[in-house]
Amino acid sequence: MTKWLLQIVVAVVFSPSAMSAEKAGHVLLSVGSNTAQLPKSDVRLLKRKSEIYSLDSIATGPNGRLQIRFTDGSRLSLRPDTFFNVEEYRFSKNKPEDGKSVYRLLKGGLRTLTGAISDNNKENYQVHTPIATIGVRGTHYTLFYCDKTCQETTRAQMGLYGYVLEGKIVVGNKSIKAPIQMGRYFFLGGDGSNLKIRQPPFKLFELLQDLGPDLMSGSEGNQIPALDANERLNLNLDVAPKQGGANAPSPNRGPNIYP
Repeated sequence: MTKWLLQIVVAVVFSPSAMSAEKAGHVLLSVGSNTAQLPKSDVRLLKRKSEIYSLDSIATGPNGRLQIRFTDGSRLSLRPDTFFNVEEYRFSKNKPEDGKSVYRLLKGGLRTLTGAISDNNKENYQVHTPIATIGVRGTHYTLFYCDKTCQETTRAQMGLYGYVLEGKIVVGNKSIKAPIQMGRYFFLGGDGSNLKIRQPPFKLFELLQDLGPDLMSGSEGNQIPALDANERLNLNLDVAPKQGGANAPSPNRGPNIYP
């Protein structure tokens, strides 16, 4: 019986999809309920040190926050209620110029600090969204795609929002191709044709404070930094949101934009 159970465990852990997919990185910190799934594979619950693979579809829960370190040294943080795909990823320390990372943000928000792949060949790094593709020039930036649900709950315009903390990004689609410099906020309307770039933040950033220049605020243990580039965060604990008490959501962060 023991041998039979062991065979089942091995079959699940070393599934053909996981064995054939290239490892892309691992989870640094997971708050709440967050999952990943490879094609034709079971959903995996993500915890600290969980592996992330090329082709993974990643979802964060209503209270979920996730921080990932990729093998090229880049880091990515996902907000609650975010859908994100690792469409293609390959990287070798021996040939960093041959690395490639292609991601897709379907819903919600991210904050990222790019790594060796974009440093060696900026053309090999892309983030696709429903209305535009993001290219970089070595950078630290945020994105948030406001869909219909977001519009209904925040009264913000549908479209793609972002802020560049360091470096420069390029927002492009069939209609536009525009660089966004450090310190600039941008908004691309839902039809992908109306791009606004400015220094003052858009109203949505008042609700989503972690998308601006400041790290996520709030009670320790309830929220994690979107991306602590200075490595001030202790990454040695898995934490889950607690109800009430000292870990209750901070009142100065505005309402939760998703039900």
